[in-house]
Amino acid sequence: MKNYTPSSLSIQKEITKHHLNLESEIDKSINELGIKTLLCQSGIRKHKGFPTVNLVFALILLPFLKISLTSLWVGKLVENIFSAHKDTYYRFMNQERYNWRKFIMLLANRLITRLDTRPLKDKVLIGDDTLIAKTGENMELVSYHFDHTKKVSQLGYQMLQLGYHNGEYFCPLDVAFHTSKKRTNQELRDIDHRVCGWKRRLEAFQKKTNVLVEMVRRAWQAGIEAQFVLFDSWFAHDILIFKIKQIGYDVICRLKRSKQLYEYRGQSLNLSELWHDIARHQLTWVNSWQVKATYLDVILPLSGKVRIVFVRSSRKKWHAFLSTNINMELPEILKYYSCRWTIEVYFRDCKQMLYLGKGQSETFDAVVALASLVMLRYLLLVYILAKRQLKGPIGPLFQELVHEHLQIAMADVLWTRIREIFMVSSQLFWDDFDSDKFIHLIDLVEDTLLTYGFSSTAKL
Repeated sequence: MKNYTPSSLSIQKEITKHHLNLESEIDKSINELGIKTLLCQSGIRKHKGFPTVNLVFALILLPFLKISLTSLWVGKLVENIFSAHKDTYYRFMNQERYNWRKFIMLLANRLITRLDTRPLKDKVLIGDDTLIAKTGENMELVSYHFDHTKKVSQLGYQMLQLGYHNGEYFCPLDVAFHTSKKRTNQELRDIDHRVCGWKRRLEAFQKKTNVLVEMVRRAWQAGIEAQFVLFDSWFAHDILIFKIKQIGYDVICRLKRSKQLYEYRGQSLNLSELWHDIARHQLTWVNSWQVKATYLDVILPLSGKVRIVFVRSSRKKWHAFLSTNINMELPEILKYYSCRWTIEVYFRDCKQMLYLGKGQSETFDAVVALASLVMLRYLLLVYILAKRQLKGPIGPLFQELVHEHLQIAMADVLWTRIREIFMVSSQLFWDDFDSDKFIHLIDLVEDTLLTYGFSSTAKL
């Protein structure tokens, strides 16, 4: 996909002659993953105007160029690269018929199939939610949610995320938004009730536990292999664990101290009673984790036999973790649950680097589209990391690509400005202006730039 307009026909010829590639790493990854085809398969296509893949590419680049959405049509930095007007982008993001969920699942599945060679035991699905704060009370389905980190209620959306982790990389698979009953803006956009946008609106009113089950079910139907589904204590309900087991995955989760009863050797006890009456008297030292812990095999009314691991973190504090696989050893269960932290890292990276929650639009369709674009950016970064055979956080790679895209964009803008000055001044001050000689001069300058590397134009 060629999105960078060459400075002139002569430079285009030189690029071909010298076999130079001015495509960015993201540009090449979009082509290699067949994003254009996946967009078409998901119904994300236009019959006229700017090609859909070009609009998606422009929106992908926003955080890498350190600009906001409005800068696409008011900023001078990118006017040579993206020529679509603001209405084009807004119509694209507000399109209720686009199946963004299918697109992200297809892309993630393709990436996993190409790059993942790890055994099944290393693969898990992770579910969690995060608060996306907003400031506009007129935004569709926006409401107040309690932020447990700040201990206050904030206006925004509760975003539920499902991801895949194989011990090396995290890949987002699915996303859903939840609205609470606290001051909800329930003035819904009038759209066809058969389209994806309306279904996503109805989903926002469902219980998050039910939505998570459906997300896991879609992952199973898409052929995503995983040993366990991991989630925090907020989702640790017997009915949810039972439904996920019925789908085909085992579960490892943290447990909350609730009134839920567990059957242990003929007794019905809640979690606190299991700890105080039995577990705390059986603690042993676990060298690999440097903690004291033990486990009990109990029975849940729906899920049946499960293994609960009790861990003492201090003299008075303790934690409990559940595994539906009762044949696993205690250290293994803790190791699996520790993988859940990768989704927290994902949320942080997306908010700090990839513009999660930055877009402002009054339509719910745009909220879904912008969140899907964040997932797309993350998947592209994961793909580039894997191609380079690198492991670790995406932060250093993101900063490298930011530098690369700013350099390419600035180089193109600067050379275009300089060339315009040449053309105007030559006609103003040369009485015997010779167009052939002038074009030859331009070719000489461009040839010099190409000889010393295209990146040198950023120093002009």
